[in-house]
Amino acid sequence: MNWCHHCNREEAGAFCVKCGQKITRTAPAQVKKKGWLLWGGIVVGIMIVLIGSFFTLRWISSPERAVDQFRAALLQEDYEAIGEAIPKVNPVLSHEAEIESFVSLLQNHPDQRTLLLQDLERQARAIEDHTLLSRNEDLLVQLELVEEGKTFYLFNNYVISPVPIYVQLQTQFSKTALFINEEESGTIGEKGKKMGPFLPGDYHFETKLENEGYKMRGEAEVELIKPGKHLEVDLPVNGAFLTPDSNYEDARLFINGKDTGETISKTGQIGPYPTDGSVVMHAEKNFEAGVVKSPSVHFEGDDVYFVIDYSEPEPVVIEKEVAIDVPESGRDETNAIIAAVNTYLYDWIMAYENLDTSYFSNLTPELNSYFEDRFISVKENNAAFTGEVLEAAFDLDSLYIDSSGKKAEIDVLITMDSANHDRGESNVKTEVTSSAFHYTLVKSGGEWLIDSREEVDNIDLTNAVIY
Repeated sequence: MNWCHHCNREEAGAFCVKCGQKITRTAPAQVKKKGWLLWGGIVVGIMIVLIGSFFTLRWISSPERAVDQFRAALLQEDYEAIGEAIPKVNPVLSHEAEIESFVSLLQNHPDQRTLLLQDLERQARAIEDHTLLSRNEDLLVQLELVEEGKTFYLFNNYVISPVPIYVQLQTQFSKTALFINEEESGTIGEKGKKMGPFLPGDYHFETKLENEGYKMRGEAEVELIKPGKHLEVDLPVNGAFLTPDSNYEDARLFINGKDTGETISKTGQIGPYPTDGSVVMHAEKNFEAGVVKSPSVHFEGDDVYFVIDYSEPEPVVIEKEVAIDVPESGRDETNAIIAAVNTYLYDWIMAYENLDTSYFSNLTPELNSYFEDRFISVKENNAAFTGEVLEAAFDLDSLYIDSSGKKAEIDVLITMDSANHDRGESNVKTEVTSSAFHYTLVKSGGEWLIDSREEVDNIDLTNAVIY
């Protein structure tokens, strides 16, 4: 049949006599049938895609899929994937630090990882079956599968949520800096601080406190596993306050060789200072015979009492008494020279015990330089010194002051209870020994300074004073 599609009528010839268009031999019913088949195929294809996408998205958003992804992330220790499955919990810590602590915990408890995954599968089945499920209280590590938002506005999205864990942190000082897993996490004080929630995990808690340049710290490794009441974490820093005391209240307090500028009576409570023995304290008092120091005390947390052992010196005649007619001005100079040597002897003990030339108060620069080199050598040999001066006998016959009044010499017999030993050695046994020295002094700025010392074989003490 010939048909004019333009005029929609039958035509016998090859061209339509009405419109002049070329005539086709296809029937309109066949054309319509082909059109419907094409559109029908398109519609069916779209329906298949939509239905397939629906079930695919539904599976992707299913609780089983969430558990499967979490399992794979745990087994591969994929921190990023675990972080996508578990939302951030702690308001202070970074998410990365939380996940690292969580993975570390499961590495230390592989059995709990297996039990945890089994419990999450149990929760996923209960959600699919729309059944109620009670929490498994026997699990140490407890996580819950919960809804969080929608996927494509159609399907519930599931995430792994921890049962929150809280801690109560305690320390002994106010405004103590807090660090969790090496991340700065605010401060805590004497009243403590509640923190959380925490993701189950291994956590490193650390407190830091600084006072007058001295640093103190405390730390604790804590395993946060099962939720419950606030877990108490004690973080005392290794520091303490102290109230120094002495048998001379007007003595000055020295800390690590530095004068605090305060007398014992005015010091009161000070600190806090580290209690690890790194802070060394002593007291000093000026007497007519010179400066007398107390023994050094390594502060380890207890209040300290500084004993200054001093008695007014009295001339002691050895073997025989010799009357000395010395002018008043000469006596003053003699006493000043003796006082300078006494000060040096006490300084020498402190300097050698601490291997620090800052304890010297009356050396010439040349002699000070000698001791600096000497102390370097002692430290390199891991050596140490412990001792005290028991007696100093001054040979007055050996005293010489040149005509300028700026140079002096004197011989002194020194008795000490001391020992040289290895650094860190305990139960050191000391020995009482006596040695004779020839001292040279120079006067600078009105004060006598020790310029040199030389050991001598013997001293004549027939005319001597002893301190």
